[in-house]
Amino acid sequence: MPNDPNPNPTGPQGDPKPSDQDPAKGDPGKGPEGDPTPQGGDQADALAAAESAREAAEKRAADAEAEANRLRRSNAATKGTDLDALKSEIRQEFAAELVRAKVEAAAAGKFRDTADALALVDLSALAGADGSVNAAAVTAALDKLIQEKPYLSASAEPGRWGDVGAGPRESADTEPASPYERLRRVQRNS
Repeated sequence: MPNDPNPNPTGPQGDPKPSDQDPAKGDPGKGPEGDPTPQGGDQADALAAAESAREAAEKRAADAEAEANRLRRSNAATKGTDLDALKSEIRQEFAAELVRAKVEAAAAGKFRDTADALALVDLSALAGADGSVNAAAVTAALDKLIQEKPYLSASAEPGRWGDVGAGPRESADTEPASPYERLRRVQRNS
């Protein structure tokens, strides 16, 4: 530039101008901002080690994903062709729900709470091998439970408290219709 006081482009001492340096590279032994770093040459080694660790982790993740996909395909192939097993499983679930419904319906008039009957009766023994429910076995199981635990029965009387020391009570008189009537009662009883 013609107005530049120093026509020497390299600067007064022969050093390159700070604007001519690449700020990303910086000086050797200094960080990107030109700050001195204590690691010096170890920084490149640490960066290379971190990069190799990252690559190894990515490879392990890719291998794990490939193995998971292989197992999914394998599992789908074996389950997808075994329709008889799926049908059997669905039948068992349906039979269990059917037994629960039958026991709950049969216990509705006999028990205070049908949940007690469902919890205390062996439901698996009431279903047949073909999924049918034996109504006679349901009735017998519920009757046996009532004999063993009669307090669960709907017809059982609730426990009485007995005499709690309050004693017999007199019947309450009706409230007087007017204040004058109230005064007459007080005067009669005194």
